[in-house]
Amino acid sequence: MQKYFMPKLYVVLLICLFTICTLGASAQKTKPFLGGNLILGFPNGDFKTAYKSALGIEGSAGFGGKRIFVLGTLGYVSYKAESGNPYGKITVIPLKAGLRVYPTKRLFLTGNAGYGFLKDETMSKREARFVYDAGVGLHFLLSQISVHYDAWQRKNNAGVSSSIQLKLGLAL
Repeated sequence: MQKYFMPKLYVVLLICLFTICTLGASAQKTKPFLGGNLILGFPNGDFKTAYKSALGIEGSAGFGGKRIFVLGTLGYVSYKAESGNPYGKITVIPLKAGLRVYPTKRLFLTGNAGYGFLKDETMSKREARFVYDAGVGLHFLLSQISVHYDAWQRKNNAGVSSSIQLKLGLAL
C-alpha cells in the first residue's frame, strides 16, 4: 500500500505547489474563495446494492480571478449500509484540489482530485484511495447548489465506487 500511495501523493503535492506559485505570482489580480457545503449522496452502479445514502460536510478555500478559481477541499462523508451488509457504514475523509470555472456569471463547472481516507466497520485503520469528482452548479449571492459525480478507486477489484451528490452551501 505504501509503494502505491506515496508516488501519487508526491504528484498531487507538486501540482498544488506549482499552481499556488503560478497564481500567487499575480497576487494583486487574485481574490480569495471560501465555501462550505452540506452533502446528500446517492450511491450508483453496483455500489448502490450495498449502500443506501450518504451524508456529509465539506469546506473549500482557494483563490482565483473573475472566472477561474483554484481550490482545496476537505470533507467528511458517511455512507449508510443496507441491512445485512457485513462491512457496515463507510466513512470517507476526502482531501482534494481542483478548479472551479464560471462560464457565465452564475453557472460553474468544477473538477477535483486527491485522496480519500476510507474506513468501514471491519477495518482497524483508514486506507488512502484515489478520489475525484466533477460537477455543475449555480452560485447566487452567497448561496450555491451543485450536483457532482463523486468516486473513489476500489482496492480489491477493478473499478470505482461512486455516488451522485447534491451539495447545498455558502460561498464567498
